[in-house]
Amino acid sequence: MAEVILVNSAQNASPNAIQPFYTSPTGAGGTRVTAFTATNNTGSNKTYKAYIYDASGTALTAVIPQKIIVRNRFDLGPSIVGQLIPAGGTLRMESSDAASIAFRVTGNEL
Repeated sequence: MAEVILVNSAQNASPNAIQPFYTSPTGAGGTRVTAFTATNNTGSNKTYKAYIYDASGTALTAVIPQKIIVRNRFDLGPSIVGQLIPAGGTLRMESSDAASIAFRVTGNEL
């Protein structure tokens, strides 16, 4: 399986709102997350959360319940790397401020 970019420097459009960033293809074996980066290039500390939802839209607990990223720093989200997004499921993120944290995710569509 070739590694593909799932999310390319996308940001939340609204603060404190869970928003979908990637949908795993239906009818396949799901998508395995191989790398994750959340970057805060702002002048103040920000927080984010990451979730995996199944195909029915039900949240499967927060994979990253809450993470603080200090200004001008990044987080590699180790707890989400290796996770499986089920077929038809989604990867969703939430951040404390709109357009503040850039997410980049790569993975393998199985």
